Amino acid sequence: MTIKGEEDSSLKSEDLVFLLAIAGRIDAQSRLLAQKLDKDRYIYHAYAVMDSLSSSYSMFKYFIEVFISKTDPDFIHKVLTSPEGIAAVAAEAIFLVSFSFLASVYDKEKKDSVKKFIASAWPYFRDLMKGLKNAYKGWRSTVQVLSLLSGMDLKYMVIPVGLVLGVFAAANRLWIRSMFERRKMQMDMNKELLLQIQHLSSLTPLDRKSYLARIEYQDMDNRVYAYLAVATGGFLDGLYLYIGVVSLSALSPPLLLALSIIGALYTLACVISRIYEEYDYQLRLEVTQTRCKLALTTKELELTYTKLLELQTRKSIKNEDLEEIRRLKREVCCLIENFEKEHQLLQDQITYNYVAAGLLGMKYGLFAYGVLTSILFTASSLSLITASTFPPALLAVIIVSGLVLMIAMAAYTLNAHYQNMQRRKEESQKEHPFTQIMEMKRRIETNVDTDILNAETFATSLKDGLKEDPSPQTFFQEWFEVFRSFASGLSKGNNFSNFAMTFSQEADSDGHYHDTPVMGVLAIASGVLFSVVLGLRALAKGLGRPPQCPAGSAKTKESDGVEVSMDKMKTQSQRESREPPNPKAPDSLSKSGSSFWNFFHHKKISQDTKLPHSMSETSLNLYRSSPGSTIGGLE
Repeated sequence: MTIKGEEDSSLKSEDLVFLLAIAGRIDAQSRLLAQKLDKDRYIYHAYAVMDSLSSSYSMFKYFIEVFISKTDPDFIHKVLTSPEGIAAVAAEAIFLVSFSFLASVYDKEKKDSVKKFIASAWPYFRDLMKGLKNAYKGWRSTVQVLSLLSGMDLKYMVIPVGLVLGVFAAANRLWIRSMFERRKMQMDMNKELLLQIQHLSSLTPLDRKSYLARIEYQDMDNRVYAYLAVATGGFLDGLYLYIGVVSLSALSPPLLLALSIIGALYTLACVISRIYEEYDYQLRLEVTQTRCKLALTTKELELTYTKLLELQTRKSIKNEDLEEIRRLKREVCCLIENFEKEHQLLQDQITYNYVAAGLLGMKYGLFAYGVLTSILFTASSLSLITASTFPPALLAVIIVSGLVLMIAMAAYTLNAHYQNMQRRKEESQKEHPFTQIMEMKRRIETNVDTDILNAETFATSLKDGLKEDPSPQTFFQEWFEVFRSFASGLSKGNNFSNFAMTFSQEADSDGHYHDTPVMGVLAIASGVLFSVVLGLRALAKGLGRPPQCPAGSAKTKESDGVEVSMDKMKTQSQRESREPPNPKAPDSLSKSGSSFWNFFHHKKISQDTKLPHSMSETSLNLYRSSPGSTIGGLE
């Protein structure tokens, strides 16, 4: 390589480092802003107002189109300027804004039942509106495309079928949300149970059985229904999100057919993406289950090894003690084997495979394409205002670019997964402290009278064995949602402004009403306001909160700085062994009280279940392990 070539390469490397430094700085500042917004919560209150105002417009338009079947501007102007129309629209807006704003304010309420109900009920009510509206719009767009392709007038199918699909979609959304809330509660209960297990000071076989029975599971029927529900929801949402884009411009029949097929592919990808998301959510619950089981095995291994060390350090060892030592060694080997299996299962659950990595990339590609479609709908609204046509070539390029984005993001996630697997392969070839426990296990299986590790070495080795190596986490989805919200805010702000300012329209010589220049200025201001609020809210929600890690990116709280000192474990009194662990985790979901209340608010009941400890065991069963020990927690 020439000197000039080396200099050019050096300059390019410096430019790349400089650009990466700028990107890192922007990302860090954005996260600080997001955390501040999330902590203050004012952006959530502002979003509640803006979102409900937008919903008041969209639901009014839905009602007019479905139940009155008149959408011409003159009729809408007449309705919105009549006393009855003003009263109805004002009542709707006040109700939605009040409901949404109070739900945002009471979001963290834990005591007042009325406030909790308001906060819990609003998401369901919003899903009800979105289900009705989006399913109808998706079906309407589909009928429009089918009519253009077939040359037949299918408008008569829009309202009846769209109304039925809307009701079905709304019911489906309500069931999905209820199922999600119950599963989140089950995950929280498993996390609470894990904390109890971490602080156990003794563990008998009866205790272990009782703790295993308290682990929360999602029954198989619900899991199957969940897949069917999210697939159906993905199909209906796909019609709304991806089919309607094709009708934004006048296209030639061949181009219309090609773009319609691509839109159908996006809808199919949306269904697959929703199924993958549901699989990932179910896997998160399984991760909490596996961690509880691993924690029980780890605690039992610690306590058993402590008893083994105590016996071996006695000054005088009797024959029965020697037999007990051999038995404990065999039990330790069995527990180490169970520990290794459960830890490997956990590692598999928090690691993507190539199929999951590819589906994740496809999902990211759909989110990126969602940003483009939001820009498209905004541009379409602006073209209506300026009475210009949307360029068909530009529409085709943007629709096709969605495929490019999906392929590119899938390639990126697959390559990232490959690099992670290579790194993990290299890491596995290195020497790790946990191998000392495995070597001790092999020695004991060969010769039961062999020496064992001391307490400090065993604790260090066990802590190393508990380490997790999850798939790396990315934030493409969160950033794409920020950009999508920003773009959609422009369209929503423009629509609401024109809706609210209908009274200022002017009639032409033929008696038809048109927007005024003042309305255009206010529409721009409203669009900017909506865009900023929606974008900042997406930023706060996506990057300001502790991440709800997907199963493939799960993080655990490392117990750094907490060392297990087994030679300092002390015996526990008989009275203490009878006391149940504190705090208690609820054993099951609430099944009492009003079914209407429980649909919106799933209450946990903490049962006063005392775990009986065996009193016939030797005093060695009462050795206490240091609180927290080496068991990793849950995010």
